[in-house]
Amino acid sequence: MSDTAAQLDTLAAALADPDSDLDRIADLERELLAARDRDLIPRLQEHLVGAVDAGNGYGRHVLSGILAATAGSRGLPELLWAFAHDLGDDQDSLTATLTDFARQDRAYTRGIILPWATGADPELRRTALWLLGYVPEPDDLDLLAGAAQDPDDRVRSVTVGTIGSHTKTTARAVDLLTALLRDPSPQVRVSALSSLGFARRPRTLPAIHRLAADDSARVRAWVAIALSRFPAPEPASSAVLDLLADDPDAFVRKEAAAARKKLAP
Repeated sequence: MSDTAAQLDTLAAALADPDSDLDRIADLERELLAARDRDLIPRLQEHLVGAVDAGNGYGRHVLSGILAATAGSRGLPELLWAFAHDLGDDQDSLTATLTDFARQDRAYTRGIILPWATGADPELRRTALWLLGYVPEPDDLDLLAGAAQDPDDRVRSVTVGTIGSHTKTTARAVDLLTALLRDPSPQVRVSALSSLGFARRPRTLPAIHRLAADDSARVRAWVAIALSRFPAPEPASSAVLDLLADDPDAFVRKEAAAARKKLAP
């Protein structure tokens, strides 16, 4: 066994032990990051799977960082698989790594994620559809229209953001987002409001206004947030903000006041 392989095994064992010395873990991590020993890639992948299967978010963070530094974008399938599992951490560094790799090699990335986007695993579908927003192509809209009907509301919600990456190039994307304002999931409606707010298409305002009467206070608050992203409001939008300013929910009233302030001359 090579020295780096022994170091990796020691690191993996330490990451699995909640009583491990964090300084020792950091030292091993630095040494393996510097080594970038490509012979370790299969072993890194194995340990990464073990950390994810054990629900070890810190282990995933450390091992995915070493795998990314060692394998580069060729580690994307394993990194995406690890990212797809919700372990309760924010994954900011892995998010940045995945989006960087995707932009560096669009064709390779799309070759991985397109089959996942229509696969049986909802976590992998959700992850693939999310990353597809960073490497969009016009032909994706048929796939995205299907994903917008997915039975999993988390998949539909992330699909909204990816559809939003097409709003500058095709009216169909705006139509899909407008239709998603009627989705049964409040989270999907919120996501659609967010994307339409950024798109700022006047023709979507009537559909946005209707959600001022939504059953969900969070959705009503996001009506105000979305309207705040449009230019100075026309009379109908002003009337909606007046309505939301008197909403029984404090969060809705707060966002209506913030929208009014942002749109003030």
